[in-house]
Amino acid sequence: MPPTTRGAARARIAAAAAALPHDVLARIFSFLPPGDTVLMVPRLSKALAAEAAPRVVKLRTESTALRDKARSEVYASFPVPLWALQEAWPRLTQEQQTNAAARAAFHGDLATLRWALRALPQRDDAGALYCEAAAAGGQLEALQCARALGCEWRKTTCEAAAAGGHLAVLQWTRAQEPPCPWDKWTCSAAARHGHLAVLQWLRAQQPPCPWDEWTCRDAAEGGHLAVLHKPLQPMQMLLAFP
Repeated sequence: MPPTTRGAARARIAAAAAALPHDVLARIFSFLPPGDTVLMVPRLSKALAAEAAPRVVKLRTESTALRDKARSEVYASFPVPLWALQEAWPRLTQEQQTNAAARAAFHGDLATLRWALRALPQRDDAGALYCEAAAAGGQLEALQCARALGCEWRKTTCEAAAAGGHLAVLQWTRAQEPPCPWDKWTCSAAARHGHLAVLQWLRAQQPPCPWDEWTCRDAAEGGHLAVLHKPLQPMQMLLAFP
């Protein structure tokens, strides 16, 4: 038999799901792991998406809170002075060295950041963390330094800049060739933290930064009614989420 295609597998799953009563399906799906609840259930049908919406919102909120807490623990505490870092460096684990470099990026300590990035082993693959940390702290020069020293960036760089309301950082990242990638979570981050000007700029680009119902949900979750009430076409369309 030929191998099962992804489309055929989805069709079989949808057909099997359609044969069960809605309340039975909803009960079954309530026991799914978080990843399946967030990513799979909303794709099956609008009714199931609506049923799963409260749990999806709760999981997303918890995930965001945990990620923000992890970020703050990694790099938002005080930076280590360069002389102290150089003295302790041989005794630090690679994780501690990585965290020290991320702290320097977040606080814009260019001398420490340059030294740490050059001292880290070539196998170090945490470049995206340093870019994210610099963006989160609004430290454009630190971000430029990290990029010049070969650090990669990912969508989390734009997301971190948007969360902090750092428009100048966002503008620079998107002006590069190729631009730093972004996705719908960039708009969500701006909305979640009430940065209306950032959200307006994101949506004014060509093509605009993508958004979806999570932009509205995160604005509401953060209590930022101005983001919801300000005329942001087509924000009214997004307000009709399940």
